[in-house]
Amino acid sequence: MFKFSFDWLKKLINKSIDLEELLDILNLQGFEVKEIQNVENDKVITIEVKANRPDILSHIGVAREICNFKSLKKINIKKSDLNINNDKFKIKINIENSKICKRFSGVLINNINNDTETPDYIKNKLKILNINCINPVVDILNYIMLEFCQPMHSYDIDKLCDNEIFVNKYKNNITVNSLSHKEIKIKSEDIVISDKKNVLCIAGIVGTEVSTVEKKSKNILIEAANFDEINIRVSSKRLKISTPSSFRFERGVNLNTTLDIAQICAERIVEICGGSIDLNVFDYYPEKSKNNVLDLRVSRSNKILGIELNQDEIINCLKKYDFICNKKSHDLIEVEFPNYRLDIKEEIDLIEEVARIYGYDNIESKMPKIQIGYTKNKISYNIDVLRRILMGLNFNEIISYSFIPSDTMKIFGIEKGSDFYSDLLLENPVAQSHSLMRPFLICSLLNTLIYNYSKGNFNLALFEVGKVYFKSENSDTKCSEIDALGFIVSGNRIQKGWEIEKNIKYTYYDILNYIKIIFDEFNQKFVLKKSDYKFCESEYDIFDTNNNRIGFICELNKYRLKNISNIKLLKDKVFCCEIYIKFLEDKNKTLKFESVYPSVNRLYNLVYTKNMLSENILNIIKNTDEIIRKVDVKDIYYDKNMPENVHAVLYEVNYCSEISTLKLEQIEDIENKFLEKLKTKLNVELKK
Repeated sequence: MFKFSFDWLKKLINKSIDLEELLDILNLQGFEVKEIQNVENDKVITIEVKANRPDILSHIGVAREICNFKSLKKINIKKSDLNINNDKFKIKINIENSKICKRFSGVLINNINNDTETPDYIKNKLKILNINCINPVVDILNYIMLEFCQPMHSYDIDKLCDNEIFVNKYKNNITVNSLSHKEIKIKSEDIVISDKKNVLCIAGIVGTEVSTVEKKSKNILIEAANFDEINIRVSSKRLKISTPSSFRFERGVNLNTTLDIAQICAERIVEICGGSIDLNVFDYYPEKSKNNVLDLRVSRSNKILGIELNQDEIINCLKKYDFICNKKSHDLIEVEFPNYRLDIKEEIDLIEEVARIYGYDNIESKMPKIQIGYTKNKISYNIDVLRRILMGLNFNEIISYSFIPSDTMKIFGIEKGSDFYSDLLLENPVAQSHSLMRPFLICSLLNTLIYNYSKGNFNLALFEVGKVYFKSENSDTKCSEIDALGFIVSGNRIQKGWEIEKNIKYTYYDILNYIKIIFDEFNQKFVLKKSDYKFCESEYDIFDTNNNRIGFICELNKYRLKNISNIKLLKDKVFCCEIYIKFLEDKNKTLKFESVYPSVNRLYNLVYTKNMLSENILNIIKNTDEIIRKVDVKDIYYDKNMPENVHAVLYEVNYCSEISTLKLEQIEDIENKFLEKLKTKLNVELKK
């Protein structure tokens, strides 16, 4: 936002203008009027100025727009005629490099009388624009800044150490007192102006008490400079100090008029406070701006704007706003734009100017004709399918930060080289609890589960779809991100009541069932392989048929994760799963009609050791004969009469033929075959 005086503006354009006309012009040019205040005998108008138009943050800038719109006399800034002689300048000024300070102009004024009164026209304008009056020199600097958009600073040179100042990034952390007597902690990356002993000011933001110009000051240095806008922005935000100077430097200041405005300011000070301007001035300007020239295609402009302007019409629009145009061909215009237009960088910016000057209201609204082709996004499609499945299974979706505590690897016992190891630390984290880019979703899911338990929300099934991050030497950024699905369950799956005699808790088999439902939906097969993660009780990696590791399932070991805050709140077992979404393939499903002949189900209670994979048994049974359509695990049984390492597992086998009704002899023959294979190959028998 920028506030300006209506009375001041009228004097600059040297022509009477109606308030309503002014407001219309500003709105048409894209500077929305936010507020109008009646202050004394003036009106203060607040307009919205976008970050790319810093030239409007001054009365000259607004006046220039009005004059261009109404084709009035152009407003030009008087060129400096001072003698530039850096070697003979009385103050030695050392500037680290042109990156932090693009230009530094210094003018010395000797024997001023700063104990005089600031003229009423300056005091009144500062007052209505909410800027405090300090003393004539400071008031004049603020007045010139509001008029020309060039922030400036003044130094009492009699307070300087050895008549030498330095412009650089401060090498040490230090605390100084600002002009408002507040302590400021300067960091090593802040741009400062200092002498051999003290910090004189934080460049472009605020001065310190050391060299402040007071009423008794006689000899002063006027500084008009241009500092790195990014550094000013970062320092201002970190220090939580926003001043009219930093507000302008953050957005950009015109390099070309720095010395010109410094001379205008110096002459105004001499006019009001007396004294004399030193014969020699300092001007550090190593990288002078090049000609601001771009090519503009008439055809390109018309195509983007949807209008038909000829070459002359476009040139007339641009010339009206200080652009110098030359025809290069029937379609090409060479455009030199004013140096104060810092927003013009590419051809598209010139096209935007053509639209603005021609008038947005003169461009007819038309629906564009766009031919687009639909390309299925595999990841987005898979996410939609997964979200539908899990919500149908009564899961709740969560959304969490992609950052986890920096000590997560240590807490989870994950060592360097592990699939889950990550050391992708943020350079500027919000807090240590959000400083590491997560390599898995389990940490986020577990913290959410614990938080819900702390609030009395138990028996939860949660899932999250998000990205996980790893280092990758094959990537341009040396990092990679993978879309993943994670879900976690704990507590009761079904609570007792309404003829349910006891709570049914979540188990490992619930997680397996959810995975099976997911992979069945994608018509994809998977294989579980035993793994070894320190943060798990029992864990398996999930592989697809191409032997890609696409995820894992586990029961979390709460004892090994005891350093996680409030994990003791979790009284039940915690089961979780994570799947990398890009490996899920939505394969074509084939239609299969049910047999017209009845099926037969039979149960087999098989006894075997606990370390044997049920998958091996399922494969033997399924592959025995084609009439075995389905094999399901129904229950697991163990009692004290059985050996400690043995349990009984109940299997249900579905038999069905497509050509005839099954006979008892056929079924018995097939079951004898697979029971014999189970006994000879795996030492698995029916429970007696």
